[in-house]
Amino acid sequence: MEGLQTFIEPITLFFIQINLQDQRRITVHSTVERLEKQVTLLKKQIEAQEKEIEHLKQKTVFFQNIFDRIEEEVFIINRDFIVQDANRSFLDHYNLSKENATGKKCYEIIHHNNTPCQCPVSTANKTKDKIRLIHHDRETDKNKKYFTVMYSLQAEEQMPECFLVISRDNTEYYNVIKRLKASERRFRAILDTATDAIISINSNHKIVLFNNAAQDIFGWSRKEIIGKDVDVLIPKKYGDHHKLIKTPLKTKKTGTRGKTISVTALRKTGEEFPADISISFYETDSKPNFTAIIRDMTEYKEMEKKLLQTERLAAVGQAVASVAHEIRNPLMIIGGFSKQIRNKVTEEKTIKKLDIMIEEVKRLEKLVCDLRDFTKKHKLLIRPASINAVIMDALEIIKSLYPTDKHIFETYFDQDIGETNCDPDKLKQVFMNIIINGIEAMKDGGKIIIRTMKKDNEVEVSIQDTGTGINEEDLMHIFEPFFTTRSNGSGLGLAISYRIVQAHKGEIRALSKPNEGTTFIIKLPAKQ
Repeated sequence: MEGLQTFIEPITLFFIQINLQDQRRITVHSTVERLEKQVTLLKKQIEAQEKEIEHLKQKTVFFQNIFDRIEEEVFIINRDFIVQDANRSFLDHYNLSKENATGKKCYEIIHHNNTPCQCPVSTANKTKDKIRLIHHDRETDKNKKYFTVMYSLQAEEQMPECFLVISRDNTEYYNVIKRLKASERRFRAILDTATDAIISINSNHKIVLFNNAAQDIFGWSRKEIIGKDVDVLIPKKYGDHHKLIKTPLKTKKTGTRGKTISVTALRKTGEEFPADISISFYETDSKPNFTAIIRDMTEYKEMEKKLLQTERLAAVGQAVASVAHEIRNPLMIIGGFSKQIRNKVTEEKTIKKLDIMIEEVKRLEKLVCDLRDFTKKHKLLIRPASINAVIMDALEIIKSLYPTDKHIFETYFDQDIGETNCDPDKLKQVFMNIIINGIEAMKDGGKIIIRTMKKDNEVEVSIQDTGTGINEEDLMHIFEPFFTTRSNGSGLGLAISYRIVQAHKGEIRALSKPNEGTTFIIKLPAKQ
């Protein structure tokens, strides 16, 4: 057994050694394979990184080209105002190379100063928002204006904070804005000094422009009216003015250019008034707009009425003067002979008839006298007098003739109007005629309201009654001789009053509607 064991042990060791060698070979081979794989992977990673680096280089060149092609001046500074980078526009403006610009303080390059300027770096650092500023503080070009924007560029906490500064020369832009504003001011000045209302509306009939004259004429303020429909000013019930807008929208031409249209407009107070309107069409940013020039024709219409009235009165006056002249002498003869006959007759019936004849002749003579007052040129005895006192004298006489229990007299006198150069006796006749007419228009009693006031260089007197009123057709003729709505009137009182006021270089007019009473307005020149 010992001999066998001795034989087996060497053999066993031999096989163990062989096995160990095989295992080493396997291990080495595995290690080599693993290393080869790692080397291959490393090569691939290096190739990918090289490609990425090349790609980044290309991107850097691309972005650098973009950076340098930006027309605005762009540069990057850190919190210590040191320039980190700058584009070509910035470098060219200050005649620098990138090497000479980077690493320098921005205020040294830009302003040639040793201390920082009023830079918003601290504000940008606190807010982390972009900062905008407009400035013109450069030493070499103080007349120019620059628009600058500053951004914080800190992407990660461990990165140093930098600021991107973009600056643009906005001088021409601001010059254009200045010219536009000056042009707008000139346009606004022209617009607001125009005496006619000028308004603009869009295609939805909304008001977008309203000048000063429009405010005065319509009574609306610009703030109140902008955005409202134009129907507020010219309601549809006065006619479909929208058709004036529909045609230009289709044809792009103004159908009323060079034409004036008469319309009825409406003030804020609800008062209607005649107006002439002309419309023009234009487009801004492809949006249609309409501009209307509106003229208040109230005074023109009043003047037209006065002219027609004056012409009628002149024609009637000539006829009346001829008639008065022709009948005056026959009346005197008839009256004289009637008195002579009466003195000789004794029969009572005949005397009564002659008395009636004499009274009628007297009445006709008074009428002829009134006609002469109407037709003759009034000679005024001008002297300073208080209009308030003249009215009070007229009222005292009227109160003695008419019962005060049926008629109420209210007076609202402006005590500051002072005296007026006038003929007080003639004006008293005017006031009495108007007040008596008002009383007789109030058969069941009523109220007479008298007001005086001073407006600019005029003294205005208004006499208002609460009577039956006058219709529009009769209102046109009330100052004509022999026109009367009363059964016992001669129709000369208002005609004579008209002539007296005219002689004072004043004006008189009446406002009335049926069942709403009548108001007479008398305007006289104030004492200078």
